[in-house]
Amino acid sequence: MTFQVGTGLSRAVDSVQAAQEAWEQASAQAKCAEPDWVLVFFSTEHMEQCEAIHGVLTKHCRCVVGCSTIGVLHEAQEVSEGASLVVMVGKTPGIRTTGFAHYQELEYSASAMQQVKETLERVAESSLLLAFPDAYAHAPYNLINTLNYTKTHPVTFGAGACNDGTYSEAVQVGPDGPVLSGVSGLALSGASCFRVGVTQSCVTMGEPMFVTKVEENQILKLDDFPALEVFVTVAAELGIRELETAAQHLLFSLPLDPEQPSFTNEAALVRSLSGVDVVSQGLELNEMVREGMVVSLAYRSPVTAEQDLRAMLERIRTEDPRTPAFGFYFNCAARGSQLYGRDNVDTEAIREILGEFPLIGCLGGYELATVPFGLQLYTYTGVLVLVYPD
Repeated sequence: MTFQVGTGLSRAVDSVQAAQEAWEQASAQAKCAEPDWVLVFFSTEHMEQCEAIHGVLTKHCRCVVGCSTIGVLHEAQEVSEGASLVVMVGKTPGIRTTGFAHYQELEYSASAMQQVKETLERVAESSLLLAFPDAYAHAPYNLINTLNYTKTHPVTFGAGACNDGTYSEAVQVGPDGPVLSGVSGLALSGASCFRVGVTQSCVTMGEPMFVTKVEENQILKLDDFPALEVFVTVAAELGIRELETAAQHLLFSLPLDPEQPSFTNEAALVRSLSGVDVVSQGLELNEMVREGMVVSLAYRSPVTAEQDLRAMLERIRTEDPRTPAFGFYFNCAARGSQLYGRDNVDTEAIREILGEFPLIGCLGGYELATVPFGLQLYTYTGVLVLVYPD
């Protein structure tokens, strides 16, 4: 059976016009007027008209899912400024779809996470799940823990729904309409042939170090040296003298496999400092750190980021030389032109190496990906999900 998938992008400021334009492009490319599902991402400028966007798209398909975001990706184009709306429509025989957008309506009603769990326990085992939790309202580990205890074990990817900072909450879209401060998702049951790539923005500095002393949530010593002293010394090697500036640019890379630590692709998590204690010489991270862990200091690098991206894409092409039927790309808001200094680096590399196929995505507050080490919360990464015909 053949998949019919198409995408559309509109830069129109009027939300109804944008939704209609994107729909017309996508349905024409897919050659399908009645798709099984629709995925939509839209920029901050369209948040106040999210119900109108939903109304336009549900005229054509009941299963509409998506969220607000900082920017969108479409085929070979990345849009991070100004109004933008991107749509993917799909008629995918053999794949059963379940769309949702859950939020906690009342203080004592079921939580958004509990509703997600109940929904996903009605889908098939190991379904491909695209999830978009509100990056402002929900601690991402709450969703990760919920999915880890969901009996059907969805294979999850996605991004934190967000906006450009204008609002303190994001929009999530589901079949019944948009919600605020919730979680939306699209489960594709039967999409058994897919491949995933995770690419890092950061490069490590020097040799990895052992965490040799931890107190509560603070790293006090690295290789038996005061942690802050090590941090300041490495920052100076980058020409950074101010501690506040160093905290913005110097990051920690934490390998997922402590026995064979690696700091590339999906094998490492990157975290920024959440606090500094000058008295104790301690460093705080938004991640649990234990004594004996291996860590490395890292910084964002456009050169190594592009090299890592291309190496990831070449690996995927070697594993499966076919052109994907369609794909999704969840990119960190700190990547794109902010990282490279030029536009469309990631999407153009994807098309150059893997070929032309329907592709959409968003710039999110963080990235989610199920890798051999389980479902992980990534930052400063790009997560590519490719679906192939069986």
